[in-house]
Amino acid sequence: MRTLLSTAALACAFLLAACGGGGGGGGGTPAAVQAAAPSANVAVITVDAGPVVNGSNTARPNIPTVSVTICVPGTANCQSVDHVQIDTGSAGLRLVNTPALAALGLPEETASNGGTLAECAQFADGVTWGTVRTADVRVSGEIAGNIPIQIINDAATPNVPSACSNFGSPKQSVNALGANGILGLGTLAVDCGPACAQQVVGLYYGCTSASSCPEITVPVAQQVPNPVTHFATNNNGTLVQLPAIGAQGAATVQGSLIFGIGTQGNNALGSAQVYTTTAGGVFTATYNGTTLNRSLLDTGSNALFFPDSSIAVCASNAPGFYCPATTVPVSVKMTGMNGATTTVNLSVGNALALFSASGAFAYNNIGGPFPGMTFDFGLPFFYGRSVYTAITGANTPGGAGPYVAF
Repeated sequence: MRTLLSTAALACAFLLAACGGGGGGGGGTPAAVQAAAPSANVAVITVDAGPVVNGSNTARPNIPTVSVTICVPGTANCQSVDHVQIDTGSAGLRLVNTPALAALGLPEETASNGGTLAECAQFADGVTWGTVRTADVRVSGEIAGNIPIQIINDAATPNVPSACSNFGSPKQSVNALGANGILGLGTLAVDCGPACAQQVVGLYYGCTSASSCPEITVPVAQQVPNPVTHFATNNNGTLVQLPAIGAQGAATVQGSLIFGIGTQGNNALGSAQVYTTTAGGVFTATYNGTTLNRSLLDTGSNALFFPDSSIAVCASNAPGFYCPATTVPVSVKMTGMNGATTTVNLSVGNALALFSASGAFAYNNIGGPFPGMTFDFGLPFFYGRSVYTAITGANTPGGAGPYVAF
């Protein structure tokens, strides 16, 4: 997961229709693209101007979100949370604390040292810090009962320890995330696994006071899971479907998050090609003759992130994005661990020009530099495709996960 700000987020007034709780736009605003009404195992994905904070939208480009309902385990005491970002590059539900969530009084998990269990979830662009609590989680008609989730910026664990912030800048607010939370739906069944049960790796902490949160080991059962694994059915993976959009983007896009692979008629694998991955969803991409062996399909990244020093990087008005003088074709070969290959043809336009020209928030052609051996196929890759993510160890018609398919 890696999310950068657009010009809209940096200077809201610049995009006129981009901020202030939605509403109509002037001439030239791209039209909305909508999906059909969902079934019980389908949640509506929305890409738009984002949640409203202090009267203005967060205004990040390419943030795909769904609504999630959180309940005190075994009760009807619930709270609905909209604009929760779906992230196929991570595992687990993480919600920014609000007075409404705090009022639920979700049970805290107790750490092995007797303190409050907290987590430092680590992403490419920062960390989230917060208490691990248990909840019943409902997404559309699917329910994961009594599972651990992370409450970001929880009053029970108010101070981010240096051991956590050393991994990156804390993203403790809706403004920082560009969403009300993150719903991790990647290939991992839990966000860490046996490694965190056997040794400290900087993810889990036991807070005995506001100023004392030592790193600890945590049994797998107490770790934050991919909620899909706890659904009664449709629990072996997900299917993300987003419509194709034009080169100038769209103000609003609606698609479908479908739970299960081959479990019912609306999630059949069909002719999709399977590309097996590591447990964490990693495969190999080849770009410009360079092998990038830590690549992934990632709805949690709002652009295509990859190394290419020949493409100009934007100035301060759109930091972290590419700004070529003309649109650049991007051809990348993808290879699964099973040897399956395909060539994906994408493009990268001038992000600053795109952000400046319209009130769009969905783009299929924005990119940015990412050093190292990674081609991060962010949300632009997903437009116009049906993309499956199979969870590690789960049985599917395409074989056992982990894999991605499209």
